[in-house]
Amino acid sequence: MNLTSSQKQRLRELGWDGSIPDFDNKKERDQFFNKTATKLKNRNKERFLKLLENKVPSWRRVERKLRNIFYELGFVEVQTPSIISPSLLEKMDIGEESKLYNQIYQIKGEKKSLRPMLAPNLYRELRYFSRISDEEVIRLFELGSCFRKENGGERHLNEFKMLNAVEMGNIKDTKKRLDELISNVFSPFANYKVEKEKSTVYEETVDVNIKNTEVASCVIGPHFLDSNWHIDEPWVGLGIGVERLTRVIEGEPSVKPFGKSYVYQDGIRLDIE
Repeated sequence: MNLTSSQKQRLRELGWDGSIPDFDNKKERDQFFNKTATKLKNRNKERFLKLLENKVPSWRRVERKLRNIFYELGFVEVQTPSIISPSLLEKMDIGEESKLYNQIYQIKGEKKSLRPMLAPNLYRELRYFSRISDEEVIRLFELGSCFRKENGGERHLNEFKMLNAVEMGNIKDTKKRLDELISNVFSPFANYKVEKEKSTVYEETVDVNIKNTEVASCVIGPHFLDSNWHIDEPWVGLGIGVERLTRVIEGEPSVKPFGKSYVYQDGIRLDIE
């Protein structure tokens, strides 16, 4: 005998990530559920009291740490619109035939959409900065919300925060520089592994994994998309999922409790009573 679907759902909501045994009878099953649910409720209550004491949630601490790392590395922070035009997506080769296209939130009655990524905006900013700056290397980053119609699960949100950083200019060895940046950014958080993966937009990315979870995807340019933006210099870029990184650092099974929510705050389930 197994837990009922509602019992399983409730334990997942409260943060259960352990294995669930088979039960000989209903009484044994319900005793396990009640004992486990009580334990998880108490854990949520303890974390809630800790949040009240500390005031600063874990996702904010991760954001601050990321920002400070990039400031120290010489990156300038920018902010760009969350509502973008189709032309920016077209320059990223995201048309109706793209797998990503159906995940985009279109704004009804307007030829606009909510940005599914930060990259097109940073391409534009790179172009503007390169016209004005006398520096041999331009370094920019943005930390902001993106929006996609995701199917849910432990690793996806419909509204999520990304930090995208890009360095462009006189970079003699882009692979070496990307390795340096990855080390500088992620070593302060945890041990990590790097592996190459296929990408819908970039064809191939260098992904950063912590505890078997992808927390960042990185790209090296020149890239075939660059000509759409009149970019012709070497560059390296990193895209970091803030909620994913927070979830891994906090050791939680799902990213959902760290997203924008009414019922979750800082990974804590609030409807525990």
